[in-house]
Amino acid sequence: MTRVLIIVRAAIGLAAIAFNAFAAGCNTPQVSANTRTQTPDDSVEQVLFGARTVLVSNGTRRGEVAGDTVSTFDAATRFEFHGVHAVFTSPLGRPLGTLTSGTGTYRVGHAQFDAHGRVTIVSDTTRRRLEGNTVRYDVVQNRLSSDSAFVATAGTRRLTGIGFTADPGLFSVKGLKSVIGSP
Repeated sequence: MTRVLIIVRAAIGLAAIAFNAFAAGCNTPQVSANTRTQTPDDSVEQVLFGARTVLVSNGTRRGEVAGDTVSTFDAATRFEFHGVHAVFTSPLGRPLGTLTSGTGTYRVGHAQFDAHGRVTIVSDTTRRRLEGNTVRYDVVQNRLSSDSAFVATAGTRRLTGIGFTADPGLFSVKGLKSVIGSP
């Protein structure tokens, strides 16, 4: 009988250990398989030479951005361009305007392209011209905007101010602050 009692107690002990191990396993925190974190600003994921990307909103091609050098960050959702050349197009593919700048940033998730440095936009149809230090292109709204100083020219007409909104073909340019224009 003592031998049976020892075996029963051993079986109960092993069952308790197994149950505790199983219960402890259920209380472990969930670990995500996605261990990717945001890339530090000084850590480039890829460097591309002579690269280009298409600006698309809801299946409509809005244009194309190219750079002499393009660096990717944040799981290829942020592109840093150097030597920027962008062409804005109509939904039918007709060129509307061309943007050139020293540097630019395209954030895919936000559908925004920011051009920095000396930014120049020239209309393809009327040769209107807009110059500034910083210009943002919102792909979804198909709008150019800035909150910095700008100069817009069309023939002999000139418009200067701080901040603007415009369409990519520069058919409509609206100054936001301290606007001075000549007829």
